[in-house]
Amino acid sequence: MSDLSSSPIDSSAWSDTELAVTIKAYLKMLHAELHGVGYNKAAVNRELRAGPLAGRTKGSIEFRMQNISAALYEMKMPYIAGYLPARNIGSAVKEKIIALLSAQGVESLEAYVPTPHANVLSERVSDLRTRHLGTVPRGSQSPEIVTITTSTYVRDPAVKAWVLQSANGQCEGCGDPAPFTGMDGLPYLEVHHVMPLSSHGSDKTTNAVALCPNCHRRCHYSKDRDEFKLALYQRVARLIVEVPELMDNTILI
Repeated sequence: MSDLSSSPIDSSAWSDTELAVTIKAYLKMLHAELHGVGYNKAAVNRELRAGPLAGRTKGSIEFRMQNISAALYEMKMPYIAGYLPARNIGSAVKEKIIALLSAQGVESLEAYVPTPHANVLSERVSDLRTRHLGTVPRGSQSPEIVTITTSTYVRDPAVKAWVLQSANGQCEGCGDPAPFTGMDGLPYLEVHHVMPLSSHGSDKTTNAVALCPNCHRRCHYSKDRDEFKLALYQRVARLIVEVPELMDNTILI
């Protein structure tokens, strides 16, 4: 199986229409598998041979399904577990299959694609949580390692230490004691900048609070984060409301 343009059972060239029909059937089975819905590969094969792929053999259709798996694997998309990717895909037909996959909405599988980016991962997790995941994901035995260059802010350790000391082991968001003791033997709380540094907030005690992990995540991810932010200003007397600095080309009207 060295090239997509032929199979060991049926060597005649496949038309774009035949490939498109096969891809449509494949994606239908893949969506069923990802959502835990049962399907019968043999029955799908018979239906294709009885209809749009009349004249094609069972083996040649199976081979095309493996070709599609190989294209999806190269695209880092999920593929049907029962159709292992064929090796040595011919580049011309591979590109044709990828184009046809895109035309048939393979982007709907984007949420299943692993990513090293935390924000993208969070978005995809939220998307998948709204779907019915009927099967246990394959995951990865040896996750790929990538190097990502990031920028960060220089922080004043004295400000962080002062805020944590001032909290005296209690979350300044909910008032509950720190949930556990950290490796340093001290109550574990996290320092949060009420006006984010990315919005030109200051790294000062008047813009920082000590929060339990739950309240800290609430500041970033909850639907009521804006209301919670206002509540922090009311609850913690030392906080001073800050506003984002305007960009140089911003004009107030």
